Amino acid sequence: MSENTRIHDLYRKYAALERRINKLEDGLQELDQVVDPQGWIGEAFKLLEEDVEKLTTEMSELRQEVNGKLDLILKHLTGLSDNQQ
Repeated sequence: MSENTRIHDLYRKYAALERRINKLEDGLQELDQVVDPQGWIGEAFKLLEEDVEKLTTEMSELRQEVNGKLDLILKHLTGLSDNQQ
């Protein structure tokens, strides 16, 4: 009977190790999907980059518009214009 008990105990330990290995493999796959450039973190960075590029373009356009308006105001206040030079 002790031989059967020993075999049963070894089988339980083997099954427990197999479950732990499966959990580790599943965790590794999940981690690979998260860190992979094609995963959700990569997608988030891509979307963030697109937002930053859009904001940069908008800021550049606004800067040009403000500079143009400031130039007109300065010309009006100083009485200078391109025609007088």
